[in-house]
Amino acid sequence: MLNKIRVHQIFYLILSLFLIFFNQQNPFFKLSDISSSLAVIFLIIMSIGVSHGASDSIVIWNAYSKHRTKAIAFLIYLSIVIFGLLLWFQSPALGLVILLLMSIFHFGESDLTYLKKVSRGIKVSWGFAMTLLPVIFFENDVKTIFDLLVNFEINLNVFLALKILTLFFICSFLFLVYLSNVITRKDKFFLFLEFLITLILASFLQPLYWFAFYFCFLHGIRALINIGINSFRDFLFLIIFTLPVTLFAYFVLFESLQIEYLNIIFSILMALTISHMFLPAINRYLSNLLGEHKHF
Repeated sequence: MLNKIRVHQIFYLILSLFLIFFNQQNPFFKLSDISSSLAVIFLIIMSIGVSHGASDSIVIWNAYSKHRTKAIAFLIYLSIVIFGLLLWFQSPALGLVILLLMSIFHFGESDLTYLKKVSRGIKVSWGFAMTLLPVIFFENDVKTIFDLLVNFEINLNVFLALKILTLFFICSFLFLVYLSNVITRKDKFFLFLEFLITLILASFLQPLYWFAFYFCFLHGIRALINIGINSFRDFLFLIIFTLPVTLFAYFVLFESLQIEYLNIIFSILMALTISHMFLPAINRYLSNLLGEHKHF
């Protein structure tokens, strides 16, 4: 898996450098009006971004030999997704807090899975930075996004505190990686480079653009590598389980219920992240309940 990670790191760095160059030539990525770019971001996240969440379908399918057990697992997983959506629209503020907290742990665990013995402190520091990096450079834009999501004005002191915490975790990450004796020099070099280029991107890309880029091309692809997408059947699974989410988001939430793109994007991400993080527990529960062993 390490070779695939290295290829992905090189791909991500090249793509990032291209984006930096392209941004200097084209003002598209400098748009400050959220409404002018949400449709593009919606399309990218609901297709490329969500596909790595749809890879849970591959995990569930491969976990059991009986179709009945697979169906039960899918139903439980889908029920959690629906519960997450209802929770978000019932209390967007609570949903946003849950999403941010889950992202801190999830991004660190997923992005750094290939570093087998890396400390929890490094993972949490990475996760916190990746979750809130834009608040350092675009505090007002992040506040605008969060205010729109929760439907009220959040106190400015909250964002000052988040900025200080983010800076602390950036320093913590760099310091802990430098001191780590379980990460090879080559891995440290690529990790520092990956972190630095992501930091640079966050300094000039508007928060939603930056998040879409990180979520799809670093976190999303890294997650697919971790799971192991090795066959045409796996890609077919991704398409089969990604397409309904995209269609549901557009035709049901946007067209029928007339929910704004911004709320659709983050409500679905919150619901899918809850389900994704509960997946190991679902598999353990069904294995113990039905006495069927997993096949990984």
